[in-house]
Parts: sequence; structure tokens; C-alpha cells
Amino acid sequence: MNIRMIAMDLDGTLLKNDHRSISKASIRAIDAAHNNHIACTVATGRIFSIIPHQVRAISDIDWSVTSNGAVLYDNRLNDSKEPSLTDGTYVDIHGAERLLRNIPQSIWIEMWSCGKIYVGRRQWEHMDAYSLRPLHIQALLQIGKVVDDLQQLIDDKMPIEKINFPSIDKTAQEVVMKDLLDNRLYSFIPMREGLEVMGARVSKEHGIQRLCTALGIGLENVMAIGDSENDIEMLEACGMGIAMGNALDEVKDAADHVTLSNEDDGLALAIERYALN
Repeated sequence: MNIRMIAMDLDGTLLKNDHRSISKASIRAIDAAHNNHIACTVATGRIFSIIPHQVRAISDIDWSVTSNGAVLYDNRLNDSKEPSLTDGTYVDIHGAERLLRNIPQSIWIEMWSCGKIYVGRRQWEHMDAYSLRPLHIQALLQIGKVVDDLQQLIDDKMPIEKINFPSIDKTAQEVVMKDLLDNRLYSFIPMREGLEVMGARVSKEHGIQRLCTALGIGLENVMAIGDSENDIEMLEACGMGIAMGNALDEVKDAADHVTLSNEDDGLALAIERYALN
């Protein structure tokens, strides 16, 4: 198979378990792929502003597919010396308003827009009452922005990349998902600890497809690597799907191959074995 692009997840894939470190073997493998004229992109659920500087420092990563495929960035340096936003598919304003109206106020809900994570004041002031992961709390402290009412974003017609429910029990998740399934305004991914809602048809697969179209690369020539629920569609759709050794069982089932874990240079091994040989 002629691999012309490598799309790699961040947390649990390129990044080690501290969610910021990258092994030297992975950096060397990415460099080797780039030198072989293989486009290298990250495909992450993160908003661009919280991609670790260790990732941004790798000049061989030319593209970033962020917020589960909603927004694409060109990382190649331009006159501003900053990555440029090249494409965005956002949550429909009417869909966002409908969802916000139907969600019980007790549920933690946040909107991701323009490099910030917007949270209502009531939730923010009672953050300790929610079961938020330490990594997510860190992100909130870094780029969180408190508003009196999330309706403000809708009224101001701000581009919403993702509506996130990082702490939601199964019963509440089922209630929210019923509303999501009743119309076609959204795409969504149930996660182990939450629910992520994007615009219609948005996914990592969709983001990679848009990037491939822009670059003239067929999806059959893409190798995708990941470990979590939001990676399944891209692993199934791309020409070759690689699951990390630390991936969920359902992710491994969706992949063509399974490599070693993110702590054992699984990404580097996959690139060397399947893209460079």
C-alpha cells in the first residue's frame, strides 16, 4: 500500500501517559515519514489552543485536524509565524440553541469556540461537584472562559466547534442522545466519561477526508493511528487503520493492525513497519 498521509491521534497515541511527552523514537519516525514525502497530521479531539507545545515543536507535522474534525489548521509557517485556520465545520446555531434549551441545568455543559472553552458561571463556581478528569480541569484552568449564560455565544453567532459534556452519567447521556438522534443537526460520540457533540457529519474521518481532498490524496492512501472511541471511524475509513496497544477493545476490533502501547513506542513502530517499508 502506498501511504501518502499519516493521521495520528494525540492522547494515548503520539503522547505518553502524561499527555505531553513524545518519545524520541516517535519524533524520528515522523521525520523519516516526512522525508519520504508522506504528509503528517494530528487528528485530535482537542481544540487547537491546548495542543501541547511539544507537538507544535515538531516541524514535520504539517497539519492539525482538531475538535474531532471540526477545524483544520495548516501548521506550515506563514508570514505571521502562526498556524492558519484553513477549514471549519461548526455546530448549527439553531441546533446549539435547541440542545442548550433541553439540557437540565444540573449537567456540566461547555462550548468550544475560538480557542476557548466556555462554561456557565453556575457550573464553574461549583466545579468540585462534578467528576471532571484532572487533564480536563487543567485545560479549563488554561483556556476556560466563564460566561453568565452560554446563550450569549449563540446570540453572538460565535462559531462553535464542539459542545462537550465531560461529566455525564449514563441516564442523562441517554436523555441527551435521544434528542440528538431525533434530528440531523448534530454528530456525536459517546465517550467512556462523557459525550461530545459536533456539527452534522463532523468526525475525524470527515476532517481527514476534507484535508485529503485539498491535498489531492485518496483516503485509501492514508494510515490512521488511534486508541479511543473518537478514532474508530477514521480507522475504519482510511486505507490502513492502526490501533495502539493501549486502545479500547472496540478500537482494536475496528483496526487492521494493532501496534505496541503509547508508552512502548507503538506509534514509531507502526510508522516504520507499515508506512516506511
